[in-house]
Amino acid sequence: MPTVEFNISELERLLGRRLPRDVEALNEIFAYVKGEVAYMEGEEVNVEVKDSNHPDLWGVEGISRALKGYLGIEEGLKHYRITGRSRTSIEVHETLAEIRPYIACGVVRNVELTGEAIKGLMHLQDKLDLTYGRGRRRTSIGLYNYDLITPPVHYMVSKPEEHAFVPLGFQERLSLREILQKHPKGVEYGHIVEGFKLWPLLKDDEGKILSFPPIINSNDLGKVTEETKNILVEVTGTREETVNDALTIMCTALADRGGEIESVEVHYSYPEERVVETPILNTAKLKLR
Repeated sequence: MPTVEFNISELERLLGRRLPRDVEALNEIFAYVKGEVAYMEGEEVNVEVKDSNHPDLWGVEGISRALKGYLGIEEGLKHYRITGRSRTSIEVHETLAEIRPYIACGVVRNVELTGEAIKGLMHLQDKLDLTYGRGRRRTSIGLYNYDLITPPVHYMVSKPEEHAFVPLGFQERLSLREILQKHPKGVEYGHIVEGFKLWPLLKDDEGKILSFPPIINSNDLGKVTEETKNILVEVTGTREETVNDALTIMCTALADRGGEIESVEVHYSYPEERVVETPILNTAKLKLR
């Protein structure tokens, strides 16, 4: 079952309420989200969430959102809204239909990030990539400093030696093939793309590389810090519904930290010409018998 690691003070900040430091008392609270403290050391807590059907609970933001209802802090379904359309669109190359066909993006502005917030978001991203995304094969997530990007963004293909950039955490410029050979994420996830002659690539309209999905972001545009205020969230994958769901989880987590969500138009040429506006934040009604 997924485990969620966070600082208890961070959960308190999101809830707006003090919490006990006793494990037994915390377990009574986390039971509302089918959670149990796996270990606790100081302010750091690791909660095992015994519900694989709720990936929105795999981060401290989602746990806070659910607990607000159970604890009576907020009542009813929380609604998120699109505050406007961003000036960004995604142009999808037709060749990706046979490689990694789907992409969904959103822009989240005016986010308040601390070191703990970034740590939590990276944890949520990793959990979604590993479990919901089936080890990045079905979905993978990228976060970027939106202020450094010149739209539109091009979701395209590249030969393994055609493009090079500095991958996240490196100082050396590497080709896509070299990334699979030298970067830890390339070694770990390279098998996802190695069987294709052309590999996915994200570039902005000035030719700056955002990432080599689903492998690694660039060290220039794909690094989020405490100074980052506006974020482009991107998800690529092989199932459109799953890609959209992962994007919704990440965008709403950022909205819980004060962000304002703007939509992005994704332009496809397959299976026919169409434009999809993401994220999709519609709620659905379930009829109970």
